[in-house]
Amino acid sequence: MANIISNIQVAPSVYVIKVAGQWAGAMGQFYMVRPCAMQGIAMTDPLLSRPLSIHDQGDDYIAFLYRVTGRGTTLLANVQAGQEIQLSGPFGNGFPIVDEHESVALVGGGMGVAPLLLAAKHYHQAEIYLGFNHQSFAVESFEQMVDRADQIHITQGQYHQITDIIDPTLYSVIMACGPAGMLQALAKKIKAMRASTLLYISTEKRMACGIGACLTCSIQTVHGNRRVCKEGPVFTAEEVNWNDLSHM
Repeated sequence: MANIISNIQVAPSVYVIKVAGQWAGAMGQFYMVRPCAMQGIAMTDPLLSRPLSIHDQGDDYIAFLYRVTGRGTTLLANVQAGQEIQLSGPFGNGFPIVDEHESVALVGGGMGVAPLLLAAKHYHQAEIYLGFNHQSFAVESFEQMVDRADQIHITQGQYHQITDIIDPTLYSVIMACGPAGMLQALAKKIKAMRASTLLYISTEKRMACGIGACLTCSIQTVHGNRRVCKEGPVFTAEEVNWNDLSHM
């Protein structure tokens, strides 16, 4: 059990929940999160915890950015400061630690911005690309992490794609999270421009246990089936089967 510091709505149906405590974890890893039982709600409602990537982390807190999409996240949005929450983790592998001299870009689409804030805290000199179909969110948090305001590039609206404004030849490493279509478009652009850029992508799939036992989050890769919760969620773009990712 952990005490909730705050649970703030930052955009329509989008919240940041901040939890007190000293929590382990690295950029790109995730926790299995569930609200504690509330009055009139059974202990088993929802049955499964929800996987949420670490959005931010400090000496005495951890934070998660999430969107309300179903029963579990609806209940999560209703918890308040001072109440308790259940966390287990951290799980999965995260984004790599690269040499400080490498040129790094962070690319997030929609809720894919969630795991990138912690990466921005580590790579404070990185160029950051954030794309939103509708209202933007979490931008102010990214602004606090970078050395210069012009490191952040934003597109907004479904006809303006964040991948259109990226020149991958400028970067030796790109770390990205977002819809499968965005990730694939980025991989195709790197290939078309014959860039030597290493692309790391954070994938997403429904999961039940978070520890690799149930196999429900398996995806196809060049190395065979891999579990998003265990071998992922971060893979290199060369590893994944894009047809499989597109049907998640």
